[in-house]
Amino acid sequence: MATEAKGTPIIETPAEKIEQTSPYCGFDKFFNLSLDMLFIVGLDGYIKKLNPMCEKTLSFTTQEFISLPLLEFVHPQDRESTLAQLQKLGNIGDPISFDNRCLCKDGAYKWLLWNATLSQEEQLIYVVARDITASKQEKEALQESEERYRLLVESVKDYAIYMLDPDGYVISWNPGAQRMKQYRANEIIGKHFSCFYPSEEVERGKPEEELRVAATEGRFEDEGLRLRKDGSRFWVNAIVTALRDKNGQLRGFTKVTRDITDRKLAQEALQKAHDELEKRVQERTAELTESNALLIEEIGVRKLTETALRQSKSRLKDQTKQLEEALHELHSTQAQLIQNEKMSSLGQLVAGIAHEINNPVSFIYGNLDHASRYVQDLLQLLRLYQQNYPQSTPEIDQAVEAIDLDFLMADIAKLFSSMKLGSKRIQQIVLSLRNFARHDESEMKFVNIHEGIDSTLSLLQNRLKTTDGYPGIQVIQAYGDLPLVECYPGLLNQVFMNLLTNAIDVLETHQDAPVITISTDVRHGEGVSGMERGHRTWQSRTNNERSPMNQFALIRIADNGPGMTEEVRRKLFDPFFTTKSVGRGMGLGLSICYQIVVEKHGGQLTCISEPGQGAELLIEIPIYQCDPQPAKLESKPEPSHRQQLALS
Repeated sequence: MATEAKGTPIIETPAEKIEQTSPYCGFDKFFNLSLDMLFIVGLDGYIKKLNPMCEKTLSFTTQEFISLPLLEFVHPQDRESTLAQLQKLGNIGDPISFDNRCLCKDGAYKWLLWNATLSQEEQLIYVVARDITASKQEKEALQESEERYRLLVESVKDYAIYMLDPDGYVISWNPGAQRMKQYRANEIIGKHFSCFYPSEEVERGKPEEELRVAATEGRFEDEGLRLRKDGSRFWVNAIVTALRDKNGQLRGFTKVTRDITDRKLAQEALQKAHDELEKRVQERTAELTESNALLIEEIGVRKLTETALRQSKSRLKDQTKQLEEALHELHSTQAQLIQNEKMSSLGQLVAGIAHEINNPVSFIYGNLDHASRYVQDLLQLLRLYQQNYPQSTPEIDQAVEAIDLDFLMADIAKLFSSMKLGSKRIQQIVLSLRNFARHDESEMKFVNIHEGIDSTLSLLQNRLKTTDGYPGIQVIQAYGDLPLVECYPGLLNQVFMNLLTNAIDVLETHQDAPVITISTDVRHGEGVSGMERGHRTWQSRTNNERSPMNQFALIRIADNGPGMTEEVRRKLFDPFFTTKSVGRGMGLGLSICYQIVVEKHGGQLTCISEPGQGAELLIEIPIYQCDPQPAKLESKPEPSHRQQLALS
């Protein structure tokens, strides 16, 4: 196209010689002052005169402009259309307007808007060109943005996204809205959106109220009941946003609706359970209040006795001290009874749920092998039919092609394997719940401590795993060769839960790469004395450090958090002492853990921590609560497994 343009007239009209002194020479000042590019082009296609703005815009010199035809500066793809536009000047005689891309000195192209007119007397074309590159790019960007938005709305399946005109009539409908509300686009567009509301909401003007608030405040959000096409009701979270043009004129509304029925049902069930638990706590508190009143009455009696025993000053001081300790113990016991009642109710609820889930899952899991075998038998029978009757009917061929029989036969084994894997995972979760709850185990028994720790970690997985914006907590399980331990399994699991939860609370807000390390081991030697074990006063029957009575299970739970000061560490196991914010803890968790380990199991619970060095909780409990017989010791089974795994 460029070759044809050189030396070729751009307008087919009789050529006349241009006078040496052209009338346009007197307009130099206008040329110099114009912010647009001005060209005077001959009918041969060459530029005769141009203003400085041409050099400034395209960076070519005047000599470079006049040495080539005008079409040489036009983008190759735009030359044919440009030439066609210029040739119109010879036919219509009126000015024309068009746009194209023109070459710059650096090799880039700019979009120009051209206005051209022909002077028949002078045989010249007067052209004004304006750089519209920026507006072209803005327009293209806007079109691309609108296309992306359209694709985004159409791809959303879980949200109903649609638009309303200012009066509330539906004007757009996405696939998510069709899935949620069951209307196809051709069924709902043009109808008023009040058809989605129950009759009682329509009667009290709820749809109009939403549009009024959105138009006034710009946005309206609500949760409520809606209707599907089949008349069924469901809960939604809906956001209505007013759409206005740049002049502030209301153009309509956009509405985003999310189905929250499952969440509402879960909230109602949780609230019901909470109310029931609260009722039981109140009843228990009333009983404790009555006991407290009796104790206060007893204190009054003792105060009267104090007057009679004033002569024995030391004895009076001892009694006063005992009463103060009893009152403190009462307050502590009251709070702990409330906490234990909550944990007992929660354990019964968890164990009941685990039992109810386990029955149908066991039924499904037990039948999967039979179902898989039956299907394999049917597939084998089908293969025999294919081998012995290779000539099938057209109807059978169509059916085989419709269901993709080869793929079905290859995939069905994978299907049953996947179902069996999912059922096994549910059984593992149920087992973790039952192992943690242990509500039916009120007596001491020999248990695998590692299984209790694993069950607790399984229940805390949602707080340990990585999520958006949170790196997750790595758990390192360095288990030693720990035998079965005689203990209260449910109470010990409660200790693990409290200690791990406290560590997680600290690491969630103070550490970028949080790690919890759990290690176990057996220690041989003298443990805590009989007096230190509270109600247990037995002593080792032998001085041999390898005696069964001198074996202690050590469980260490360490974190790499910020640590704590010595003042905090000393008060760590005091009732009602907490460093958490209001509403996040009562300060009873570690106190209860201390009582379970020390008073219930005759062990020790200690903390090692310094600021900036993390914290480590050490649990030490006797492996045997009474001196075992040698035969029983030799026949004690080993734990089922040792898990050496780093969880993250």
